[in-house]
Amino acid sequence: MSYQNDLQSQQPILYKILIQSFTTNKIPHAFLLVGKKAHKPAMFIAKSLVCSQDILACEQCNDCRRIDELKYADFIYFNGNDESLKKNHVEYIQKSFDKSSMEGKAKIYMLENIENSSTEAMNSLLKMLEEPESGIYAIFTSQNLNRVLPTIQSRCQIIQLLPQSKTLLKEQLSNDNLNKDDINILSELFDSYDECQNYIHSDVFESLKIEVYHFIEDLYFHRDNLIINVETHLLKNYKDKNTIQLFLNMLVLSFRDLFHVKHSLPLTYESYKKLYERIEDSEENILDKINLVLDTEFLLNTNANVMLLIDSMMINI
Repeated sequence: MSYQNDLQSQQPILYKILIQSFTTNKIPHAFLLVGKKAHKPAMFIAKSLVCSQDILACEQCNDCRRIDELKYADFIYFNGNDESLKKNHVEYIQKSFDKSSMEGKAKIYMLENIENSSTEAMNSLLKMLEEPESGIYAIFTSQNLNRVLPTIQSRCQIIQLLPQSKTLLKEQLSNDNLNKDDINILSELFDSYDECQNYIHSDVFESLKIEVYHFIEDLYFHRDNLIINVETHLLKNYKDKNTIQLFLNMLVLSFRDLFHVKHSLPLTYESYKKLYERIEDSEENILDKINLVLDTEFLLNTNANVMLLIDSMMINI
């Protein structure tokens, strides 16, 4: 299934706006997509602005591929999550687009997470939007519309993206012959099928599930083994923060199951039910453990030493 078909089924409002705009050639000079997973639809709009093979992006032609690779000469991209957007970024866009088009088509600038912009950058951007030039298009994304200046909002075509249905995601994952645990875990951790791709039938994902089981088992039944087992297995094999963060997120889901098993609610790790039924812990204590893991995950995004951070969590848990 092509992304255009995915867009039609998952983001019907956006799809309808794009089809109508591009068919009638009445394309807004600025789009503002609001939602957590705006990157792919935003890139699709950029490709549609330069693709000459179809009404919307064909995603196969050279121009579409170069947009994806950020190699299209008249496409400027910044992400506010990588670096706060500043006035000099906007000035760079203005200076670059003062020149003639190098590609002979649309000039596009895409600013992701625009809410992470300085006041000066917002004001400079507003001046560009107040006097839009023909052939220049802006594509913005934001996870928090309230942090975007109302004057900027008023000059954009605002589109609220719909969250993907968990039911639909589980249906997509079931086509990959995954067991129930994997489908449950992946659909809890990620919002789209694309995000799950790296972990479907992944050795790392399988290993982390086992580490979660051993962590819970050691914590409640072999407490003296907890630190040494985590250090000699998890931390010895995985030192990058992304993998440790994934482990912590998976661990939170397992602790949440301890609540669910007490109330006969559906479990994420269905195969761990027998282990959960052996555990005696108060809901208050379980909640404290979840908060500790979440705090550790937050600190993981700082420059804290991974091993010391996890050791501290295990001591306090």
